[in-house]
Amino acid sequence: MEQMQPEKEPVEVLAKPHGPIVVMSDLLITKPDGTTELRKGKTSFCGCGASAKKPFCDGSHKTLNIVDSNTNV
Repeated sequence: MEQMQPEKEPVEVLAKPHGPIVVMSDLLITKPDGTTELRKGKTSFCGCGASAKKPFCDGSHKTLNIVDSNTNV
Protein backbone atom coordinates (compact mmCIF):
# COMPACT_ATOMS: atom_id res chain seq x y z
CA MET A 1 0.00 0.00 0.00
CA GLU A 2 1.31 3.45 -0.96
CA GLN A 3 1.90 5.88 1.91
CA MET A 4 0.19 9.23 1.65
CA GLN A 5 2.54 12.19 1.98
CA PRO A 6 1.13 15.32 3.60
CA GLU A 7 0.74 18.13 1.11
CA LYS A 8 3.34 20.83 1.52
CA GLU A 9 2.58 24.49 1.18
CA PRO A 10 4.24 26.04 -1.87
CA VAL A 11 7.35 28.10 -1.17
CA GLU A 12 7.02 31.73 -2.20
CA VAL A 13 9.85 33.01 -4.40
CA LEU A 14 9.91 36.65 -5.48
CA ALA A 15 12.25 37.69 -8.31
CA LYS A 16 12.63 41.46 -8.12
CA PRO A 17 13.58 43.31 -11.32
CA HIS A 18 17.34 44.08 -11.25
CA GLY A 19 17.43 43.00 -7.61
CA PRO A 20 17.42 39.97 -5.36
CA ILE A 21 15.64 36.66 -5.60
CA VAL A 22 13.79 36.41 -2.29
CA VAL A 23 12.83 32.98 -0.91
CA MET A 24 10.21 32.94 1.85
CA SER A 25 11.01 29.67 3.65
CA ASP A 26 13.47 28.02 5.98
CA LEU A 27 16.48 26.83 3.95
CA LEU A 28 19.53 24.64 4.49
CA ILE A 29 22.16 26.07 2.16
CA THR A 30 25.25 24.08 1.17
CA LYS A 31 28.11 26.39 0.20
CA PRO A 32 30.80 25.58 -2.41
CA ASP A 33 33.25 24.61 0.35
CA GLY A 34 30.78 22.02 1.69
CA THR A 35 29.76 23.92 4.83
CA THR A 36 26.07 24.39 5.49
CA GLU A 37 24.06 27.30 6.83
CA LEU A 38 20.49 27.22 8.12
CA ARG A 39 18.47 30.30 7.16
CA LYS A 40 15.03 30.84 8.70
CA GLY A 41 12.21 32.89 7.25
CA LYS A 42 13.28 35.10 4.36
CA THR A 43 16.55 34.80 2.39
CA SER A 44 17.60 37.15 -0.40
CA PHE A 45 19.93 35.79 -3.06
CA CYS A 46 21.93 38.03 -5.41
CA GLY A 47 20.22 38.42 -8.76
CA CYS A 48 22.43 41.15 -10.26
CA GLY A 49 25.89 39.62 -9.83
CA ALA A 50 27.34 42.59 -7.94
CA SER A 51 27.04 41.35 -4.33
CA ALA A 52 30.22 40.93 -2.30
CA LYS A 53 28.36 38.36 -0.17
CA LYS A 54 27.31 35.96 -2.94
CA PRO A 55 25.20 33.93 -3.05
CA PHE A 56 23.37 36.37 -0.77
CA CYS A 57 22.22 39.88 -1.65
CA ASP A 58 24.05 42.77 0.03
CA GLY A 59 22.08 45.59 -1.63
CA SER A 60 24.70 46.30 -4.32
CA HIS A 61 21.96 46.32 -6.99
CA LYS A 62 20.84 49.69 -5.62
CA THR A 63 24.11 51.29 -6.77
CA LEU A 64 23.93 49.93 -10.34
CA ASN A 65 22.65 52.12 -13.15
CA ILE A 66 20.49 49.53 -14.89
CA VAL A 67 18.18 50.68 -17.66
CA ASP A 68 15.21 48.41 -18.31
CA SER A 69 14.76 47.91 -22.06
CA ASN A 70 11.04 47.30 -21.46
CA THR A 71 10.52 50.77 -20.02
CA ASN A 72 9.23 53.61 -22.20
CA VAL A 73 11.25 56.43 -20.61
